[in-house]
Amino acid sequence: MRPPATAAPGLAETAAAWAGSQRVRVGRWSVRFRDAGSGPPLVLVHGLGVSADYWYRNGPPLAAAGFRVLAPDLPGFGRTEAAVGALSVPEQAAALRDWADTLGLGPALFVGHSLSCQSVLELAVQAPDAVRRLVLASPTGAPWRRRMLRQGWGFLLDIPREDPHLVPVVAQAYLRAGPLRVWRTWRRGADHDPLPLLPHVRAPSRVVVGARDPVVSPDFAEMLARGLPGEKRVVWIEGGAHAVHFSAAEAFNRAILEFA
Repeated sequence: MRPPATAAPGLAETAAAWAGSQRVRVGRWSVRFRDAGSGPPLVLVHGLGVSADYWYRNGPPLAAAGFRVLAPDLPGFGRTEAAVGALSVPEQAAALRDWADTLGLGPALFVGHSLSCQSVLELAVQAPDAVRRLVLASPTGAPWRRRMLRQGWGFLLDIPREDPHLVPVVAQAYLRAGPLRVWRTWRRGADHDPLPLLPHVRAPSRVVVGARDPVVSPDFAEMLARGLPGEKRVVWIEGGAHAVHFSAAEAFNRAILEFA
C-alpha cells in the first residue's frame, strides 16, 4: 500500500493518474483497475457489462478532494479476463473482497452502481470490517414479478435520457464482455434478493438515485434506505438518469463527498 501524501493532488494530476491503469494478481484473475489520489480509500464498482472506464467523470475529482479512489474491472468485464460463464452476486462480492485484501486497502467507502449495488451489499455482510461506508447508486434488486422484463423496459426508456458521450463507453465494454456473459450475469443478478441482507449491514449507507431514472422504482429505493443504517432517506439527483454518476456527475460527486 502506498504511503499517504502530505497534500491532496490537483485535478490535473489525478486525471493523469486515472488515465492509466494497473494490474494485480488475485487468485485466478489478473485484475485491472484504475487508481488515483491518496487518503482514505474510496472504491467505485461498475454495473452490469461495463468497466472502470465509465467512472472517468468521478474518479479524478473525488481523488482531488482527498481520497485514494480505485475502480476495478470485475472478472469477465473490462480488461479483467475470466473463464466462460458468469459470477453470481455473492461471487462478485468475494472477488471484490479478495482484490481489496490483496491491495491492503483496509476499511473503505464502497460505491456500487446498478447491479453492483447488490454486490457491495453482499460485501458489507461478508466482510463488514472491509466496508467503512456504503453508497448504493441506482440500485437494482427490486422484488418484482418479471423483474428482468421490467428492468429491460426501464433500460430501453433510459437510453434517450443518458448523455450521448456514455454510448461509446458502454458499447465498447459490452462488445468486449460479449452478449452471453452480460446476459448470464444479468440473469444471476435477477435471482439475487438483496432485501434479507439489509438487517445485517453495519456500515452507514446512502442511497442515491437520479430523478429521471426509469429503471429504479422509487418505492424500492425508499425501502432500501429505510432498511439500512444511516440516513433513512434517498438522495435524489435532479437531472440524473440511471447512469446518474455520468449524467449528473457534479451533483453525484457532491453527494459522495458530503457523505464521505
